[in-house]
Amino acid sequence: MKPSMQLGNTATVTFMVTDAMQPRFDGKIVHQVCSTWDLAHQFEIAARKALVPHLEDGEEGIGAHLSIDHFAPAPLGKDVVVTAIVSKIDKTTVVCTVESKCGETIVATGEQKQRVFPIEIVERIIANASE
Repeated sequence: MKPSMQLGNTATVTFMVTDAMQPRFDGKIVHQVCSTWDLAHQFEIAARKALVPHLEDGEEGIGAHLSIDHFAPAPLGKDVVVTAIVSKIDKTTVVCTVESKCGETIVATGEQKQRVFPIEIVERIIANASE
């Protein structure tokens, strides 16, 4: 990773809750809010944005962990801001603390971990999983 990868680096993603983001089970919409799994997807995007500008040529990140605690609903049509802050770094790992807010309300918090390897190693990991 480049020297620019530092604790406290931040990336933000803003999205509007759409119909497609509602939780569905057995084809039935359960609530008219953003589903936890869609929030998790946005957490991954924000953490990725915190990582990518700091990768060296020939490096790639691969997800290793995601946790999410969902506290409050984000209703349809509302904007949600997801912020990922780099909270831990070592030679091959970047951890982001992630928070989402709808207005002033904290919707969810969590942590996302990415492992950073040369692209060849990532490709080998994927190839081995395919065998």
